[in-house]
Amino acid sequence: MGIIYNSKYNKINGSAMQDISLAQIYFSEAEELRLNKKFKEAIDKYLHSILINRNNHTSYIGLAIAYKNLKNYNKAIKSLKKAEILQPDDINVQKELALCNIIKGDFSNGIKHLISSIKLEPDNIEFQMQLALVHEMIEEEDMALMIYQKIIETEPKYIRAYIQKATLYMYLEDYLNSAKTFKEVLKLQKDYYRAYLAIGICYEKLGNKQGAKRFYKKYITLSNNSSNKKEVTKRIIELESVKNKVTHNLKLL
Repeated sequence: MGIIYNSKYNKINGSAMQDISLAQIYFSEAEELRLNKKFKEAIDKYLHSILINRNNHTSYIGLAIAYKNLKNYNKAIKSLKKAEILQPDDINVQKELALCNIIKGDFSNGIKHLISSIKLEPDNIEFQMQLALVHEMIEEEDMALMIYQKIIETEPKYIRAYIQKATLYMYLEDYLNSAKTFKEVLKLQKDYYRAYLAIGICYEKLGNKQGAKRFYKKYITLSNNSSNKKEVTKRIIELESVKNKVTHNLKLL
């Protein structure tokens, strides 16, 4: 039995294939325009592509990124939601949804999509750091500290987690733990001069004037052309005339 030729079917099928090809052309043009930061023109091309083919989730992602760059976050999120329906496990969709919601100030949804991103890429430290920073922003410091500690335990050489954790301790006026954590930073990177300044400040807050002077002097030695070098030098001179009082907690450092 020979092949039955259905002219009507082939005509319709051929037309559909042509439409998909045209949608791809619009999509490629949109991507190039977006990469060249011509976001308004890119949006027009993305919309043409989507009008022809509504099943290409990458068109919605590109459209959302273009809207985001124009600071139209509501439309960006709307486009990303459509992409999410088509591909809920696309890491780029979850990442962009997290970012847009955070920028808008919708931290609840931002956290939700960051957690979704982490579930998709459990080893992505940047997502975990971003989650901790958002918790800091909404004054959930305990959650942030817990995440930083978890990162440190998983990646003990990831210095940024130590720095952020130590800085948060300082913000919370927990100078003892801040100094201890900044010392961990110096174990990883001896020439990280900002840690010496931070430890000096912590020591001074805790009453250890001699220790503060020692770390301030180390900071000045390493900081080169730092803008606050004169101010720190002045503070050292002031401390020289002050009797040192060491708090009992500093024996832990």
